[in-house]
Amino acid sequence: TSPWQFRTCRCWAWGALGLLVLGLGSTVEARFAFLIRSVEVVITAGLFLIAGVAFAGITVGLFSVLGVEISEVMMRLLVAGGFGLLPILALATVYDPTRGPLEQDFSQGLSRFVHTLMRLMLVPTLVVLAIYIVFIPMNFMEPFRHRDVLLVYNVMLFAVMGLLMGALPVQAGEVSERVRVWLRRGVVAVGGLALLVSVYALAAIVYRTVTMGGITINRMTVIGWNSINITLLGMLLYRQAGRDDTAWVDEVQRVFALGTNAYLLWTLFLLLGIPLLF
Repeated sequence: TSPWQFRTCRCWAWGALGLLVLGLGSTVEARFAFLIRSVEVVITAGLFLIAGVAFAGITVGLFSVLGVEISEVMMRLLVAGGFGLLPILALATVYDPTRGPLEQDFSQGLSRFVHTLMRLMLVPTLVVLAIYIVFIPMNFMEPFRHRDVLLVYNVMLFAVMGLLMGALPVQAGEVSERVRVWLRRGVVAVGGLALLVSVYALAAIVYRTVTMGGITINRMTVIGWNSINITLLGMLLYRQAGRDDTAWVDEVQRVFALGTNAYLLWTLFLLLGIPLLF
């Protein structure tokens, strides 16, 4: 089983959870709130992972000083149990099960930290993308020839999409007018550069498909994800035209809410259609 198939299964599980929480008649605002909480859960799980790895390293070091070696079987059980526990702990920490997605508190605690972090990360992300695009012509054929480089591109693009979602306020009134202006500029700039890299990555995977063995499960999966991301980024930029300082937030939320439907439909196709095609 390939990493992309694992990602597809995780995406479908996430979509099923969203359908259970939101129901069939959910609003754009509720779906976006669910997306924001999902980003927060991922970040929280990452923090727990860092703490767990540090704790495990210290524990192994302490026992090794005493000449006690933890068996390989025990280590595997601890690692498997720890990874299985991470999403449960993260979800329990972030999400209040007594409230709906739109009724969650996004104004303080971990939520405020995550939103602030995502907004601050827009600046270095913009700088890195700009520098990277400048260097693309010097190594233009790298993703066309090397699969690993292309994989890095696709992981980066998903990270950028998560960053853009996490940087947005759930309600436009949560941030001041001045912050909204600069936030809008940052989202548009990062989205524009990410769109260029997305098109570049899609061209590379299409080239590899045509010249290196034809369509495969992994390539079809990546082409679908890239096409969805390109469409969403294009819509994000297009819908900014002529919007005022508050309406643009609603428009971006609608784009990401639409994106959830596209991701789930593509995932459903991968789960049901691929066994018939390959």
